Amino acid sequence: MGSAEWGLAEDCVFLNHGSFGASPMEVCSYRRSLLGEMERQPLDFILRRYMPALPGILERLEDFTGASRGSVVLVPNATTGVNTVLSNLDLGPGDRLVTTGQEYFASRNALEFFAGRRGAEVVVVPIAVPVESPGRVVDAIMSSVDSRTRLVLVDHVSSPTGMVFPVEALARELDRAGVDLLVDGAHGPGMLHLELEVLGAAYYTGNCHKWMCSPRTAAILCVRHDRQQGFRPLVMSHFHTDFQVDMSPFQVEFSWNGTVDPTPRMTIPFAIDYMAGLHPGGWPGLMEENRRLAVEATLLVSGETGLEPSCPLEMLGSMGSVILPYAPPSTLPPPEGIDPLQERLRREKGIEVPVTFTPSPKGRFLRFSCQLYNSIDQYAYLASSLLSSSG
Repeated sequence: MGSAEWGLAEDCVFLNHGSFGASPMEVCSYRRSLLGEMERQPLDFILRRYMPALPGILERLEDFTGASRGSVVLVPNATTGVNTVLSNLDLGPGDRLVTTGQEYFASRNALEFFAGRRGAEVVVVPIAVPVESPGRVVDAIMSSVDSRTRLVLVDHVSSPTGMVFPVEALARELDRAGVDLLVDGAHGPGMLHLELEVLGAAYYTGNCHKWMCSPRTAAILCVRHDRQQGFRPLVMSHFHTDFQVDMSPFQVEFSWNGTVDPTPRMTIPFAIDYMAGLHPGGWPGLMEENRRLAVEATLLVSGETGLEPSCPLEMLGSMGSVILPYAPPSTLPPPEGIDPLQERLRREKGIEVPVTFTPSPKGRFLRFSCQLYNSIDQYAYLASSLLSSSG
């Protein structure tokens, strides 16, 4: 499947699916048809089509992510999901929130914001890169967990490096310690096979617009049943007693949080089915093909350039990365200024690929994504372009 079938520019080698995703043209066309219906009769569409369809959309997402019934709600994005969880914590002085130096900057900012309002402390665990093994990651995090720890927040897939965190092992260790886990799974749905009920994390949030390839502003927040009592949305619009529908009270309060464009949410079932049809192995085959390409691309880029991979190949999903010489990002516009190397690759080589950073420890990485529209030849071109571009 080439880039044209996804609507991507033909003059760009797009190796950055991970940042904002991309939807196949058929998915975009379906969403546009929904927009047309909504504009023809907004009240009919929103009240008589979207609202009755919402329970079924949530059930499809629970099935897709292996979540238990009544545990998944829709939010605009994973950042909103993280903020929603943090807003529901009854924090106080002395409480500790633990995260890692790999955490996405917006989620780390949210930790600082909510902790600062209540006098709590944020503990950032440095994750040495290159990572030696999944076990080392778990050990590093658990070494910072103590009796004052209220919550641990980790990426499921690291935004800077693309490494897949061992959240299953971490969840087991934290459960033994009596500490809740919030998984920032921005990249999880559609990249990794999820079994959220088995995982058992107190909270999991993930985007549908990245690897599930739905339109943007569609994401899930899964809250374990024993954490749903008193758990409220960031925007309170209705109480669970306002509607008599086939959803849990928890889900009802997230079903209408002010007027939104419902078409990204309504496109999710179509995107799930359409993407499954792109590979003879369905979603399992699609995810495995992307993972195999990520492994092959990592070996190729690293081998050709001499740049070291960020983690063992067993920790890759659909993204890979190599370690770049560190250059302070202080001269770039915060919080995510574009690195000069990234700009040169785009301007001179027509390659869109991100250069990312971590603050603790300081690191700089080239992170590439692997989706069905990518080919190994594109990563060979990336490697040769890196050799001809200093930085």
